[in-house]
Amino acid sequence: MRILILPRYSPRGASSRYRLWQFVPGLRSLGHEVEIKPLVGDGYLTALYTTARRGRRGVAAGYAARFLSTLSARRYDAVLCEQEVFPFLPAGAEVLVSKLSRRFILDYDDAAYCKYDRWPVLRGKIGHLMSAAETVVVGNDHLATYARQFTPHVSVIPTVVDLGNYPNRQNAADCQCVRVVWIGTPLTASFLQPLIPQLINLQKKHQHLRFRFIGAGNFPCDGLRAETPQWSLNTEAELLAQCDIGIMPLSDTEFTRGKCGLKLIQYMACALPVVASPVGANREIVEENRNGFLASTPQEWFEKLDALIENAELRKRYGEQGRAKVAAQYTLEQGLSKWVEVLDKGV
Repeated sequence: MRILILPRYSPRGASSRYRLWQFVPGLRSLGHEVEIKPLVGDGYLTALYTTARRGRRGVAAGYAARFLSTLSARRYDAVLCEQEVFPFLPAGAEVLVSKLSRRFILDYDDAAYCKYDRWPVLRGKIGHLMSAAETVVVGNDHLATYARQFTPHVSVIPTVVDLGNYPNRQNAADCQCVRVVWIGTPLTASFLQPLIPQLINLQKKHQHLRFRFIGAGNFPCDGLRAETPQWSLNTEAELLAQCDIGIMPLSDTEFTRGKCGLKLIQYMACALPVVASPVGANREIVEENRNGFLASTPQEWFEKLDALIENAELRKRYGEQGRAKVAAQYTLEQGLSKWVEVLDKGV
């Protein structure tokens, strides 16, 4: 089968990397001919993460290249697109692409429709695209419920990881400190801000406590004993495995309910216990008192982190359960198998 994949970003973008790029080698090994053409490259993300600005030249060049790619859609047996072909353009242009394609399959790992809430002309765009697609693939049940308003052809494929790339924290040498870790981008680091007072209180209680915020950029650590290493594909797994507890705080909004919990899956792949806000897919991934805790209030965040900081045996037990859950439900092999099922349906 000839497949054209249209992700938003280069592999540097976590959503594109985990939702589409990582499946390319597996699809090719099964005999499929795969071409993958991102909308924007690394330069766009560098500018976005360092200046919070979107490079117009890079975007314009990306749109032009994508337009040319869509003209050749008929040459492929299937087109797999991350969220939308042309962000912030009317749905008509993309529905045309779906008609040019023999099979047009969309993938969503967040509530992409939320970004158009303030754009009346585009507010219904994502729904129109979903109704035009052969299949809509989503990363969690919340997104599936939204998609089923527009099409019955919805498949749930959770975000998955290559477990072999993640060292097991339980095999690491003991450290004098306990390190709490968060991973993300400068744009998502704002979710940490409401948690800072509780982290400071925990730091006062536990002199051996440290924090690591991977990819947070210039996030103000406000007196925390924290480091903010740059994200790198080559180092992210090792940086995570050097830690002891993973956290994923979120506000509770329609957009965050669409998130697929990648951070948690990465932490658990390294056998770290987790604490997370009970929002969206977090409720499915975190099993209370088994692989971690859910925390709704500042007091709960303090108490549940405190329990894990004080109890190394609890961290070990929850971490082992977390890695076992990833092995059972969130591996690259399982994700590839589900993608193959989607592709085989239309054959």
